[in-house]
Amino acid sequence: MNKSSILLVVLLVIGAFGTFIIDTTQREPFDKVQPCDLIDIIAQTNKFVTTDELARKIMSDDPTLTIIDLRSKTEYDKYSLSGAINIPLENLSEEKYEDVLNQDVRTVIFYSNSSDLAVKAWMLTSRLTYKNIFILQGGLNRWVETILKPKPPKETALRTEFEMYSFRRAASSYFGGGSTVGETTIKKKVALPIKRKKKSAAGGGCD
Repeated sequence: MNKSSILLVVLLVIGAFGTFIIDTTQREPFDKVQPCDLIDIIAQTNKFVTTDELARKIMSDDPTLTIIDLRSKTEYDKYSLSGAINIPLENLSEEKYEDVLNQDVRTVIFYSNSSDLAVKAWMLTSRLTYKNIFILQGGLNRWVETILKPKPPKETALRTEFEMYSFRRAASSYFGGGSTVGETTIKKKVALPIKRKKKSAAGGGCD
């Protein structure tokens, strides 16, 4: 296991402890996945989506995309990503949001200012056996650095870095990177109908 994989596991485990603290008053709904099974889920790769990947999905108007802003309504109203739905982390387990999160039609991407809240949200939904759930790597802080205000590569950089910078400049223009974050125009899109996922019986305990 390389260093980045170890860091990911540590980050997710830390997020798990934070998740359990949040969930002390609603323990029962989150007992679908046993702790040992959760370890296996954590060990899987590809939990993160980069800001570049998300920007491409938004710019191409990907109909399979659902973006969840986990911050407070005040922060969300000030600035949010295009098409994002505001579900504060503390409200994530409410039944009214189940149709948005528990379905096989779309890819759900959590984000906050950094990755911390998104990791906790990922842990919560993983315990509920929800699928197609991802974390925006670095959150909005990384979004500002790479998409809204990209820095040009050094003259000695590889061609691929210049190609990435060219894309980021186009993305910056698309998302209003010339404005301050609080003034950036937010494009909202109409959500497609979401099909309820058929629920299966919970598995047994650990061997």
